[in-house]
Amino acid sequence: MVGMDEVITSLMRKGIKGSAIIDKEGSVYSSDLPPSVHEETFAIMCATVVGASNSANSELDMSGTNKVIIEAKEGHIVIANTKNNLLLTVIVDKKRELGKIFNEVEKAISKINESI
Repeated sequence: MVGMDEVITSLMRKGIKGSAIIDKEGSVYSSDLPPSVHEETFAIMCATVVGASNSANSELDMSGTNKVIIEAKEGHIVIANTKNNLLLTVIVDKKRELGKIFNEVEKAISKINESI
């Protein structure tokens, strides 16, 4: 069984600029974020984004949010649901192909789900 810290370390080896495993209240379980990122604030904001997405989906009678993608000039933030109200957040450079990132995120989610 793979631990959450090992999942984060594996993602960093794949060229991801930063990642975190958080819960839907914004508590951090494991992370490796850029030094300029305030971990607690980042986690709370990511949890808030997913909460707002779930509310929007509810208004449309759609099921919960699977993944949220935030696109910025310099890159992307991908926030994906795992089991037991955990979220995997990854920060990637704009040059990275999102399809490949999504594959890495799905692999990481599987490992997280196995470790729960």
